[in-house]
Amino acid sequence: MKTSIIYNNIYFYRLVMNLLYSARYNHRFKDIFSRISDSDSSVLDLCFGDTYIAEKCREQGKKWQGYDLNESFVRNAVKKGFNAEVKDLLKLKEFPRTDVCIMSGSLYHFNDALDDVLSKMLNCAPKVIISEPIKNISSQKGLPGKFAQIFTDAGKGSEAFRFNEKSFIEMLDKYSGKYNFSYTVISVDRDILVEIKND
Repeated sequence: MKTSIIYNNIYFYRLVMNLLYSARYNHRFKDIFSRISDSDSSVLDLCFGDTYIAEKCREQGKKWQGYDLNESFVRNAVKKGFNAEVKDLLKLKEFPRTDVCIMSGSLYHFNDALDDVLSKMLNCAPKVIISEPIKNISSQKGLPGKFAQIFTDAGKGSEAFRFNEKSFIEMLDKYSGKYNFSYTVISVDRDILVEIKND
């Protein structure tokens, strides 16, 4: 799978992400992990990219399983002894049962298949945590936005679509009615962090 350069090396990926997050890249994962309770013993991390959540799960004795389409990220996780697999989420009939299902910074990749991905996330866990960027250079018009789209090609080609706060909330409202779930907005900054629970 052909990707942009930042997806080919975990260290370069971390460098770029820290620049984008003004050296607060780690805080995104800390905020996500803070929503995992002591009673949650298993975590499914979709499009995990980095291993911060996996490392925290290991520290606290929680079972972690990660799916990502990027072979480089999966190799990095496996080298560290984590249960990571190369998986195309759209080709899976269902996701394995777990206490918590996480997706961070990747939902926009599935804009054309939100119904499919969200339904499988909701069916596999009573708690779903989504962290999604809502302030993006790639959403800007002109050359900066175009370069950002190309530079952050995860393997599907240049992707112009990104959520903003309004469109993300509208998406949640739409699907909460369809799938009967409730959600809580935990924080809104560069990313929006939400916790979804099945009603």
